[in-house]
Amino acid sequence: MMQHLDMALLSAFVERWQPDTNTFHMPFGEISILLHDVHHILRIPVDGELMGDEASQDTLKSDMGGLVRLSVDAQVGGKWKSKWYDNGAMHAEGLLVRGGVLKIKEMEVQCYLFVLLGSTLFVDKSRDRLRPAINLFLKDHRRFTDYAWGAGALAYLYRQLGVATRAGSKGLCGCLTLLQAWIYEYFPLFRPSQLPQSPDAPRASSWISPRLPGGDEARQRLARYRQLLDELSADDVTWTPYGRDGHIDIPRSLYTGPIRFSDIAEGYDPARCLRQFGYRQIIPRAMTVPHDQYRPASGSSYIVFWDPWVNQLWDNVAARRLDLDFASRPCEQPSEIVEEYVDWFLARSHPRITHPTDGEPQPRPLLVHQVSYDFLLLFQI
Repeated sequence: MMQHLDMALLSAFVERWQPDTNTFHMPFGEISILLHDVHHILRIPVDGELMGDEASQDTLKSDMGGLVRLSVDAQVGGKWKSKWYDNGAMHAEGLLVRGGVLKIKEMEVQCYLFVLLGSTLFVDKSRDRLRPAINLFLKDHRRFTDYAWGAGALAYLYRQLGVATRAGSKGLCGCLTLLQAWIYEYFPLFRPSQLPQSPDAPRASSWISPRLPGGDEARQRLARYRQLLDELSADDVTWTPYGRDGHIDIPRSLYTGPIRFSDIAEGYDPARCLRQFGYRQIIPRAMTVPHDQYRPASGSSYIVFWDPWVNQLWDNVAARRLDLDFASRPCEQPSEIVEEYVDWFLARSHPRITHPTDGEPQPRPLLVHQVSYDFLLLFQI
């Protein structure tokens, strides 16, 4: 399931993630995964009802028992020796089989959607277990299409990126297909081959990601990626991969405030990434911040606490929508910034990951497969 992922490439970007701003800090400033990116890459709804439902661990566990109609403290059985419910998560494969055994159509569909969402949008580090909070949004099938699944998936990915930045953290989870496809969209240096497809298709499916070796070769790739990212300039970025108006039909992408998936809430601020809307980057104003947060280096605990009233911000679309023309002006050049932005940014961040003495600068590779991609595009004419 994860064979298409270049974990070395993802790790190089995780090293540049700043959880206080939910942006990647690059040599040329900030850039992030925004809601219109989610729309174009995955083609799932980013607008709708905020995914803010929560429940206690006891309630979630009880719900799991009701779903499989068994004691979740028991072993799954068959080829599986583990319990249904372990370490706060549900067994994925067993749930899929159980849904078919029950012979109840609604339950079978619910189990299938649970496994599908838990193995794509809300992936757990264990890879074979599911977060029970997903089921909160599946219990009432009439509301399933009302939720902003894309915003929930992005909130969850933001949180997992933040957790992965902790020194004691191991692994990365969330919708990594979204993260990798986003890298391909914005950073031509890392793009594999791409197939032509319908404009309405999810762009993630167009990238032909090669299987790459792990071990020492992955570590060498990581070192190479670090150096390439250190040497990047703003002109190396495709700032508007979906066209200058790629966000126009996705007004929710200009929302400012927290986005949520159950008990996870993360700040979202498009003003820090104006170039991704085709506008000149200015010095952003202060973000809406959590009431309290605890992110120890060990990674053993990661808590971000927001006041309950912030949930109302999502519904107040007009008041929370960034006015691009008031904040800035359209770029004359894709990477345009105000003159004072660089000094402001460098005073608050650092442009490099590798030390200048770690090695000689590496030559940049050609844009791989660009010729073959252009050739494929001929067949769309």
